[in-house]
Amino acid sequence: MDILYRQATRCDIPRIKEIFNAQYARKKTDDYFVWQYFESAWPTVVVCAEKNGVVEGIFGLQRRELEGGIPVGQAIDLLITPELRGKGVFAEMGRRAIAQFPELRILCVLPNLNGRNACIKSLGWQEVAKIDSLILNRNQQISVTIAASEPLVGALRPVRFDWTSNLRSWRYTCHPNYTYEIVNSSSEHFAVTKVFVDPLTHQQFGDIVDFHAPLDDYSVLVDLFTSSVNSLAAKGVESITTWALPSTMHYNLLKAMGFKSTERERYFCVKILDQTLKHLYDISSWFLVQADAEIY
Repeated sequence: MDILYRQATRCDIPRIKEIFNAQYARKKTDDYFVWQYFESAWPTVVVCAEKNGVVEGIFGLQRRELEGGIPVGQAIDLLITPELRGKGVFAEMGRRAIAQFPELRILCVLPNLNGRNACIKSLGWQEVAKIDSLILNRNQQISVTIAASEPLVGALRPVRFDWTSNLRSWRYTCHPNYTYEIVNSSSEHFAVTKVFVDPLTHQQFGDIVDFHAPLDDYSVLVDLFTSSVNSLAAKGVESITTWALPSTMHYNLLKAMGFKSTERERYFCVKILDQTLKHLYDISSWFLVQADAEIY
């Protein structure tokens, strides 16, 4: 099969958008691909697979860093048309994208089920976790019963992606499709929220996509999440969703506030390139928020 592999350019956006919108209910605009691929705050490469002059697959990879400066490659927007599936094209796109960043020490992706299966089968990555959502009904009464002296099981300092003020500005202020709101519980602590409108039902849902606060200060976290919930509820959302891994401190706190765990088709897959980081195959070593995935 005659396949041309090359890096995507802005001229490929209409075709990439066509492939993307044919597979997902959440439609993307040209501006999204400009922002995500060509004006990203992170070094980004997108490898295309072209057959007969038509792009039939893409593999995006962003060079991010974990706190502490560990370079990590995060795969994004993994797309391939049905005609090219199962023919080794996905693996070749991934290999070429990863080769652009030889300094990477770890690879990761937050895919749906199809992306998870492709990364495991074609690239040899490992599923570290299936990420459930924590959901609170808008009309549910918040009731926190955790006493300050009650121990909460969890890793105090799990590894997380580095989020500087410049990165957050690009991620939230410059996003072409979503409008985010900063909710402050104090001058130092904040959360980032957004309202999502379901493209099929047109119902409104709230997301707490990110937050900045000490993970072991229960009173600060309660104030911050309560402020976020109240802000979203005032906008008339049906429910409020966020992420918290069971191994983290704020997971227990959110559960105590009334958030319920609900299964979602979202996975976290990893491949360790630096064997000194093998502990990162354990999900309890990680701290993830919704904003770490490109779909929120």
